[in-house]
Amino acid sequence: MKNNILKTAFKKSALMALAVSGLAVTPAFAQNNPNYAPGDLLLYFTQYNGTQTVLVNLGAAVSYRDATANQLNIVNIGGTLTGSTGSGGAGYSTTWYDDPTIFWGLAGVRSAGTTTTTQVNGDPNRTLYISAARTGVGTAGAAQSGAWAGLSNGDMTTGATNISSQDNRLENASVTTMLVESTGTSNVDNQNPFNIAGQPITAFGIFPGGVMGSFSPGSFGTIGGVNAEGAVDLYRILATTNPSGTVIETGDAAGDGSYQGTFVITQAGSVSYIAPVPEPATFSLLAASVIVGLARRRRAQRV
Repeated sequence: MKNNILKTAFKKSALMALAVSGLAVTPAFAQNNPNYAPGDLLLYFTQYNGTQTVLVNLGAAVSYRDATANQLNIVNIGGTLTGSTGSGGAGYSTTWYDDPTIFWGLAGVRSAGTTTTTQVNGDPNRTLYISAARTGVGTAGAAQSGAWAGLSNGDMTTGATNISSQDNRLENASVTTMLVESTGTSNVDNQNPFNIAGQPITAFGIFPGGVMGSFSPGSFGTIGGVNAEGAVDLYRILATTNPSGTVIETGDAAGDGSYQGTFVITQAGSVSYIAPVPEPATFSLLAASVIVGLARRRRAQRV
């Protein structure tokens, strides 16, 4: 409670200082960032008892829903994490990848609207893209985390609203694909709180135990050919399957998460995506389509 009061006071005093100095307050928080759009998937970092958070845009979330191949070295954020706070960095330790007080996660949502009759790019309103801590190396392209499940309609609205609150800071306070921000103004720490022991608790108001992965001394392991220091799985959660044109994957049900791949980060700060391996049923469909295509081609050649 004390931290929230201090945080609010900090924000108010900062705005007053801008007003007194004659600077325009509104444009700084209402600018349009050409490098962000609702529905983008954001990578974020925060630290227990830390003062700086980081947001990084990884592009449209639906691009990972539809991905069939790994995407290596999407972005390198090592310099951003370790750079001094005075020069746009987060000021984390140069060995941040061994620091158990630093956490990272993924979150994205296009709209928190409750209309259930429309979709955009196959995603209805309140479709959540959210991470879960990977518990071990496991098998590349397969989930190694507990899938989010059983979210109510109200949960989906709460989650979508809170994810938007966090991610919209990139729209309102940056003009690039990244935002390093103090906890005095960031919403990352608000939406990803810790208990007094430094462990994540309920994130975005609906995910018990949080959605972030952590770091620890030593390598996490090799996943998809990448020697990773950390790994988190990505899930897509539909609020509804009703709108015509909604992309519905095997086993999809409203309020339950479906695995969309794994994100890994190296010691140098390079972030990569490891695509899901198709399930046996999907392999069978692909094989059948190939066989049918070959058969048609042979018939055409005979004619």
